[in-house]
Amino acid sequence: MTLIRREALAVSPWRNGAGRKADIATGPGWLIGFAFLDACAPFSDYAGHDRTITLVQGPGFTLSGPDATLDITGLGQPTPFDGGWPLACRIHGGPCIVVNAMTERTRHRHSVTRFHGGPIDPGGATADVLVVLQGELRLDERTASVQDAIILAGPGRGAVSPDGMVVRLTINPA
Repeated sequence: MTLIRREALAVSPWRNGAGRKADIATGPGWLIGFAFLDACAPFSDYAGHDRTITLVQGPGFTLSGPDATLDITGLGQPTPFDGGWPLACRIHGGPCIVVNAMTERTRHRHSVTRFHGGPIDPGGATADVLVVLQGELRLDERTASVQDAIILAGPGRGAVSPDGMVVRLTINPA
């Protein structure tokens, strides 16, 4: 298990240069990381990829394009979409942070599950990452706070604080 503090992650530009990101974990054909939506901007084209974004902080935003309009306003609510859709992001009154899962469709599948206060019993996967959205997560003697991540190397037992919310992002072969 690896505990990653949010402030320890390197920040780099998006593929299209219109925003910033901080990768938590990556592998051939997949990525889990934060995206910082500081201003309205187009999303990068990831044709052939499935994406799920989950609002971590901020008032929310709308993704719109010819094939879809997605309103992302609920903290911790995973929103899946096709990475190849040409989408523009319009933020609602202020910057936002999301956690982003992307998988190359022919190689991997991903899932994003939200947990509220109480026990959590994560299992193993190709990649298994827990990100704290509110409160704390205690897992095998380690404590993660808001926007910290834990990368699991195998099963573990833990608990989300009563006021807490955590998302689990898993990557598995297609």
